Amino acid sequence: MRKILIGLTAAVALAGCQPKPEATTPERDAKAVMEAFWKNTDANRFGANGALLADDIVFIDPIWGRHEGKEAATRFLAQFEGAGDGCCTLDRLVTDGNVGWAFWTLHAPNDEQPWVGVYQVKDGKIVFYQDIHQRVYSAEEQAAHKAAFKQAQDAKKSAKTRG
Repeated sequence: MRKILIGLTAAVALAGCQPKPEATTPERDAKAVMEAFWKNTDANRFGANGALLADDIVFIDPIWGRHEGKEAATRFLAQFEGAGDGCCTLDRLVTDGNVGWAFWTLHAPNDEQPWVGVYQVKDGKIVFYQDIHQRVYSAEEQAAHKAAFKQAQDAKKSAKTRG
């Protein structure tokens, strides 16, 4: 009996020394990366998403254009900090391997718009992201949207400096 007990104790001790299987698969990594992206976005920490981007990312937005490289994409995302609480909410996240789709809603004054973000993750970093909207914006609409956004940000900055 004593030999069995010693053998079981040794087996249990050695089991703790065995290499553990990899905790995540690439699919889970892609989902976890995008969950982190949307957690930052929901918390209005757009710039924090820069840590999730690959150095050679391509980020495409139908209004704001194409941003290549981590620095440009991070700068693009960071401009939305302070744009308002809850301006974007994730509705559903779907992944298949290292690619996925983020179905999300843009909450604008008196308007809610559905969007889809298509993304690709490699080695735990986002290498491609493109937002797609159900309609195409004309150049005039893009300019008006950017001007309204800038005006709202300027008003917030002005309110902060007065407060």
